[in-house]
Parts: sequence; structure tokens; C-alpha cells
Amino acid sequence: MNKGGNILKKFGLIVGALLICSQSYGATLGELIVKLEQDGYSTKYRTLEEKQLFIDNKKIELIDRNGIDIEGSTEISDIDGESSSGSLSASYDFFKYESEYNDDEQLFGLEKNLKDIFYGDRKYSRNLFTIDEATRLNSEDERMEEEILSLIDTYQTLMDTRLELKLKKSLLPSLEADAAKLEKGFSTGQSSKLDYKYSEMSLKNLNNDIDQLNEDLIQIEKTFETVFNLKIDSEIEYTKLSELIPDDINNIGDRSLETIDLSMEKVEEDKKYSTYDNKYPDLYAGTFYDVKNDGWLVRFSIDKTLFEYDDVTATYEVEKERLEMEKQKLEKSVKNQRDEYYNEYNALLKEITNLKLQEEVDEMAYQIYKLNYEQGNETYINYIEKYEEYIESSVELEKKENELTAFIYEMQYRR
Repeated sequence: MNKGGNILKKFGLIVGALLICSQSYGATLGELIVKLEQDGYSTKYRTLEEKQLFIDNKKIELIDRNGIDIEGSTEISDIDGESSSGSLSASYDFFKYESEYNDDEQLFGLEKNLKDIFYGDRKYSRNLFTIDEATRLNSEDERMEEEILSLIDTYQTLMDTRLELKLKKSLLPSLEADAAKLEKGFSTGQSSKLDYKYSEMSLKNLNNDIDQLNEDLIQIEKTFETVFNLKIDSEIEYTKLSELIPDDINNIGDRSLETIDLSMEKVEEDKKYSTYDNKYPDLYAGTFYDVKNDGWLVRFSIDKTLFEYDDVTATYEVEKERLEMEKQKLEKSVKNQRDEYYNEYNALLKEITNLKLQEEVDEMAYQIYKLNYEQGNETYINYIEKYEEYIESSVELEKKENELTAFIYEMQYRR
């Protein structure tokens, strides 16, 4: 009696299924990342941030020039409503106008805080904006990085699920044939009830697995559109990678280091401005044409608090020292993180080597049990269990190679 029947085709089916799963399809992960960088939500957020930066930059450029400032006052001294005094002033940058209209006094001229010529609010704000712009764009780069890493993880899940689904679908015809044959054999007394029930159970479990994997696949594919604003089709390519570029890991942490450097630059700029502002007085110098007296006048004014304790500058100095200490700590943390990634990469390579050996051993065991089953010296259950172990080790190897590919992509984009 030949109990093998269609079961003997399974070895060819599993090998064929795995080959199919490793073939190329329509879009690579690299191409999806490019699309994400062009059309993803992070790109749209970055565009909005750049628009806001343009607005903020324009505002700084217009310091002291953003419209004409006007001030006026009037005092009423008697019941007839006659005005006893009043004043009006207007300014645009260093252009000034002043009037005392009850005395017909009017002054037109220029006035400037001489301290601002060397290092004023506009220059200080411009320097701070340059630092802030780099910091904010760094945050947008980090947002993009997180989205890309999430895409890589989702892509790996997609490929693992498709791999498993293709494999299980390829097994369905042979298990259906087994179940039908063993049911007939049981009814004629040629097969045991246990073998028949086990084949029936295996077939039902396989169909349930296929149904669930199909549902999982639908949800995963929806994720690409809802989370990443990308559409994918059923044909997709997964090019496996195995070689890591060392510079990819050596660049990890650069963004964090750059961010803390920018924070140190900002504190240094704050300290510089505070020291300057506290050291030098506000010294206003101006020249005006006096309309009433038909002549020119020069005016000086000074404003300075003497012997004041400069706690602001001292606080910035403490903050600078704190950031320097945090940077030293961060540099050690980044080095440790890079070492951990190297260790993870090497561990993945070892796991893949081990899984390849495991797959070979499981295949050999499967072949032995298959031969014994064909010769009537082994039960269907024991044979199928060895077969399932071989399938499981093959799938685990494929998934681990997918994990390695995802890891290498992650290292390329993690900063």
C-alpha cells in the first residue's frame, strides 16, 4: 500500500514555495522610502515648518521697521473742553517725529541707540533665529527618520506575512488530497482513525491560518495608506541585504550631538548678548529739525543701572557648563549605542548561520521519516510533525533574513 500518495509532492512544494517567496516583485523598499520622502506626512509637516520659518525670518528682518509706531496724549484742563496740552510722536526705525501741538513745537529727525550699532536686538535675534532654524529642521529630520523606520518595520511585517501566506497556500492542495485519501482509507479499513482525524485537523488549521493571514494582510496594506500616505500593490520586491556599511552605524547619534551643539550655541549667544547689554549703557543720539525755531538741534540721552549684579549672565554660564557635561555623557551614550548595533548585527548573522544548519538537519530528519512512512514503518502523524518542523525552520530562516535586511535599512536611515 502506498501511503505517500500526494504527500510525496510536499517536499517539492515547500522548496518551490520558498523560491517563489524570495523572487522579486514590483516595488523595492528603497523605492517606497523615496516615495515616502516625497509624499509622506513628514514631508508635508516639513513644508509647513519651512513656511513658518519664512514668516519668523520676515518678522526678524522687520524689527523696528514693522510699521510706524505712534503715541499721543491730550490733557483737558477746563469745563469748556479747551485743550491745555497734548503731544504726538511717531517712529519708524531711526526716523522720528515729535510734536507738542499746544506750543506748536514739531521735531523731524533721526535718533538711534548707539549700542545697537555694534550688537543690537536685530543682530541678536538674527543669530538666535539661525540656531533655531537649524534646531527646528533637525526636529523635522527626526520626524522623517521615525516615519521611515516605522515604514521599514511595517514593510518587514508585510513581507513576513506574504511569505507565510504563500507558503501555506502552496501546501493546501496536498493536505486536501491527504485528508480525502485518509478519509477513504479509514472507511475501507486501510488507514487508522487517528491518521484520518489528524489530517482533518491539519487541514482545518491550515485553512484557518490562511483566512487569518489574509485578514492580517489587508490590515497591513491599509497601514501603508493611512499611516504613510502610500499605496502599494500585491506585486512588491524584497531585495535581501546582508552586508552592513560601517559608516551607517558610525553616523548614528550625529543628530543628537548636533542638537546639543545647537543648544550650546544658543546659550553662548544668550550669554554674549546679556554680557554686552549689561556692560554698556543705552546711549541715544539724535539730530532733529525744529520747525518752530527753524533750526537743527542735537539730543543725547543715556540709561544705565550702576553696580547691578548680573545674575542673567551668571545663569547662562551655569547652563553652558551643564550642557557641556550633558554632551560628554551623550558622546559616551552614542558610542555605546553604536557598539550595541554592531553587536546586534553580528548576532543576526550568527542566528542566520544557526538557522541554516537547523534547516539542513530538519530536512534530513524529514527525508528519513518520509522514507519510513512510504515503507509503512512510520505513522502519518510522526511524518507530518517532522515535515512541519522542517517548514517551520525554513520560514524562520526566511524571516530572520528579512529581519537582517530591515536592520541594514534601519542603520542606513537612523541618525
